[in-house]
Amino acid sequence: PACAGCHGPSGAGLPVQYPRLAGQYAEYTASQLMGFRSHERANDSEKMMRVIAGKLSDPQIRAVSEYIAGLR
Repeated sequence: PACAGCHGPSGAGLPVQYPRLAGQYAEYTASQLMGFRSHERANDSEKMMRVIAGKLSDPQIRAVSEYIAGLR
């Protein structure tokens, strides 16, 4: 997924810049992606997450969230 460009291929993230995604609860990740999509969450100064999440459907958000939950 596009997530790897910033969060790394294993979802480990880069401290301070990009948070760790690997192993995050699927429900939490889905709620954050939905927040970015609706612009309720807007703490991404370059709007990158809002743009990416804005292109995802609900089923895609669920699939990405489940995938991320399985990363270790």
